[in-house]
Amino acid sequence: MKIRHSALVLTATLLAAPALVSAANTAAEGQPGSGWQKGQMKEDCGPRAGMKEGRHGKHQGGRMMDPARFEQRLSERLEKLESPELKAQFIASHRAKLASMEQQMLLHKMMAESKAQAIGDADLKAATLEKIAADSRLKQQRLKLMQETLGKLQG
Repeated sequence: MKIRHSALVLTATLLAAPALVSAANTAAEGQPGSGWQKGQMKEDCGPRAGMKEGRHGKHQGGRMMDPARFEQRLSERLEKLESPELKAQFIASHRAKLASMEQQMLLHKMMAESKAQAIGDADLKAATLEKIAADSRLKQQRLKLMQETLGKLQG
C-alpha cells in the first residue's frame, strides 16, 4: 500500500508541475508592477549580482578598520574576558593578526608594484607607483596605531 501511495504522489506531482510552472509564468508576466519579465535576469544582473559585500580584501575596497573603532572594540572584548590568561591569549592572537595583516599588505604592495612595472606609459606608470606608495604609507600608519593601541591595552 505504501508503494502505491508513493507512486500516486509522484505521479500527481509530475502531472501538476507543468501546470504550476505555466500558471506562475502567466501570473508573473500578466501582473503590472511585478517587474519580472523573461530574460530580465541576464539584463539586470551585473557581474557581481547576488554577491554580498564582504568584510575583507577587495570587497571592502581595501580599507582597514579605523584605529579609534579598533580601540573601542578591543576594549569591549577585553572587558568581557574574565581571567588574565584569557586576556593575554587574546592580545597575543591580535598581535599575530596584526603581523599577518602587515605581511599581507607588503605582499599586495609588491604585487601591485610588479603589475605597475608592466605599464607602458611612463606618466601613468609613475602616477600608479606614487599611489601605491601613498596607500602603503597610510596602511602602515594605521597598522602602527593599531599596534600601539594593543600595546597600551596590554600594559
